[in-house]
Amino acid sequence: MPNQEALMANAELVMNYLGHLRMMHLWFHGAHHLVSGVSFSGDHVSLFGTIYLEIQEQIDGAIEKFVGLIGEDMGDPLAITTKALEVMHGYQSPAHRSATAIALTGLQIEKDFLSLSEEIYATLKQSDALSLGLDDFFMATASAHETFVYLLQQRVREAMQGQAQTQGMAPPAQGQ
Repeated sequence: MPNQEALMANAELVMNYLGHLRMMHLWFHGAHHLVSGVSFSGDHVSLFGTIYLEIQEQIDGAIEKFVGLIGEDMGDPLAITTKALEVMHGYQSPAHRSATAIALTGLQIEKDFLSLSEEIYATLKQSDALSLGLDDFFMATASAHETFVYLLQQRVREAMQGQAQTQGMAPPAQGQ
């Protein structure tokens, strides 16, 4: 069993994680509804639809785990939504933007979430606050989001290459 005291001490970090997941669910669901243009079908269903539906499952699982391990405060919809809104203000809305611009923002959101995931995982592991199931949850969630980074990178690849050439830089290497 995880160190309960360490989990409680990291409740704010956990709430930040839950807020990020909820923000991503809302943002990618919005992207799913608002994307348009020649790539609409693929972006609507296969990209943004896939992402927001997976995140919907992840947020449900995360809240259940943390309510069980830390307590009811981790399931407080007001606290989670407040944190989600705070995080969302750091990104451009998908409204009134091109499909490529939406995908570029989505890519940044995914990369930032993976950084946060690494931070919370390292903190909880160091403080002996990870159960086997929680460890597995973080690993599976990170794996899914690494796939989303790949899909979004492929979606914006030409735009990123054009941007790099315009600025006189080499295009980003795959995996960055």
